[in-house]
Amino acid sequence: MPINDPSREQDRLTILKHIDSIFRAYIDKDMETIRRTHRPEWKGFTVRSRATIHDREQYLREAERLLQHQDWKFFEISDDSVAFYGETAVVTYIARVSGQTPQGMYFESKLRVMDIYVRSDGEWNLAASSVSLHPDEIDKRLSTAIATPAQG
Repeated sequence: MPINDPSREQDRLTILKHIDSIFRAYIDKDMETIRRTHRPEWKGFTVRSRATIHDREQYLREAERLLQHQDWKFFEISDDSVAFYGETAVVTYIARVSGQTPQGMYFESKLRVMDIYVRSDGEWNLAASSVSLHPDEIDKRLSTAIATPAQG
């Protein structure tokens, strides 16, 4: 059973602060912090990954490509939930990010995230993630595509 009692509150806050630091690193385009906040054997999916990402180096290449096309200015985390299983934590949350493209166009995305954290040597670090567009975002994009007349 997951442990969700008040005795884990400090762990929960530490993990949420860690997540905050990752989003701030994307705003600052700080690849060293992004590297440091992900375990070397990190696994998972980003919004744009088409296959499983097998390690931190592969993830960092994905992150660098994203940062070439998006200049994050703002983020907001909501609906966070943390469940502890000993030295492992499953974290779910909704993230909203916004910023500009290199062409100066505004963008905003709503994401659905599940992170797996592991505590090793007394430190929590990100071991795995699954990041996807939130269904509200998918609905908005589909509605826009349907409402836009075909170019021909």
